[in-house]
Amino acid sequence: MTFHKIFIFSFLVLVYLGCDDLYNQGNEISAIVASDSTVKGGLEVYLKCEATDLNKDKLSYLWQCSSGFIQPLADSAIWTAPLDSGIYFITCTVSDQYGASSVESISIRVTPPSIVPVNGLEWTLTDEGLIAGTNSSNENNTGVVDYWDGSVENSDYGWNVTDQTEDDNSISQSLQFRVEDSQNCGGDNPNTQIGTATANIQIEGNSPVTLDLDFSGYGEAQSAGYDLIKFYLNGEVIGDGQAPGGGLGCESAPVTVNPSEPKLLDPGPHTLVIEFTTNDGQYHVDAYYEIRVKLIAP
Repeated sequence: MTFHKIFIFSFLVLVYLGCDDLYNQGNEISAIVASDSTVKGGLEVYLKCEATDLNKDKLSYLWQCSSGFIQPLADSAIWTAPLDSGIYFITCTVSDQYGASSVESISIRVTPPSIVPVNGLEWTLTDEGLIAGTNSSNENNTGVVDYWDGSVENSDYGWNVTDQTEDDNSISQSLQFRVEDSQNCGGDNPNTQIGTATANIQIEGNSPVTLDLDFSGYGEAQSAGYDLIKFYLNGEVIGDGQAPGGGLGCESAPVTVNPSEPKLLDPGPHTLVIEFTTNDGQYHVDAYYEIRVKLIAP
């Protein structure tokens, strides 16, 4: 009798557990995340569909778009925006092997395409040696608060970046690295100050784009070989500058520049790097470099 009861109890437990396994609780999409909510025609947006299955079943993803081209990558996708302006919808359908599915969509606004076929003139900025600490210039000067207006008097210490501007055949942007005054000249900074700005530039289409760089600034008037700046395109130096020197102590004077000639950027990826260093912690007063980057359509 006891054995019979144990058998029945075990059987009921197995049935209960089996029924729970057989019951498909479905899946749900918590969000579709996009790298941009607004994009120019012809450029790319990166998408990710965040979904969970309540039974931990394996999920499959189906991406669809109302226009443009979409490249599915499982739970991620790359959408190339159409050239026509408007609001477009991208849909993700998530399914498990038992037929349960969920659907969500996201809207992306497409604005007129740039006359210059370029993607990626966005800067990664780093700095060292500022009183406020490492990378203290980034938050104030890359659009998180606001873009720099381009005037010296309204610049902050470290990196400053203007918004991009466009005309009939080009886009341009200005950057500035402003140096904190050295302690030995009445300032607060005893450090070597360093800044690096990196842009990964993707040239689209079939024709090359011209890169034009223009830069100037003020550096220490005590010794040459300080307040150094170098420009690298795909790993090669294309321009540089340095303080003029002159034995004038805590004075500043226009920097000596070795300008870059215009460079043709063939279709494909390119990397532009700007490296700056005071090279020591003395005699830097009212020092800065200002750089204008211009990309010109063929």
